[in-house]
Amino acid sequence: MHAIGEIFGFIGGFIGIATGLPQMLRIRRLGHADGLELSPWVLMLVLFAAWTSFGFKVASPSIMVANLLTFFTTALVVVAITGNTFKSWSLILLVGAGAGLFVLYGPVVLVNLILVLLTAARLPQLIRTWLNRATAKVTAVSIPSLVVALTSMVFWMGFALLTENGLVVVSTTVSLAITLLTALVELRIAKRAATSV
Repeated sequence: MHAIGEIFGFIGGFIGIATGLPQMLRIRRLGHADGLELSPWVLMLVLFAAWTSFGFKVASPSIMVANLLTFFTTALVVVAITGNTFKSWSLILLVGAGAGLFVLYGPVVLVNLILVLLTAARLPQLIRTWLNRATAKVTAVSIPSLVVALTSMVFWMGFALLTENGLVVVSTTVSLAITLLTALVELRIAKRAATSV
């Protein structure tokens, strides 16, 4: 079952790599990031760097490779919001290296707690989306990006269950709930915006 779980992890991981691309393209197309929070994307940089190191630590190729590549597609969103500068890229790489080293050398109990807490990285966006729910203004939040993320998370849940990895079950459950709620509220905002035009 572990080998099948790794396959699910690779599928979920490679789908997840694409999560940042629709978001980055939406920001570029709109020319703004209105309604989009920067903090979740920065937190997701930390999250993906941490999970990359965790994958290395537990010898899981699917966790390691997928999260490393997703780190870089998430970085594309951060630079779309902050600007494509040397300073932005330097900070991104510094944050990634720090998170990775902490997972490799930090106390296991604290590392596991932080890995679970980081899965709530999208919570600031859910809060911002919730506050925007009464408006009829289209936001820069990419619904296709949220759908890609949810699809990826479903496969990661399959990985977690098949490999009997309780940490990944808990963290994926948190991510799924927050992302699903965000998508539902964003769909409501988009519907309201479409009917007000």
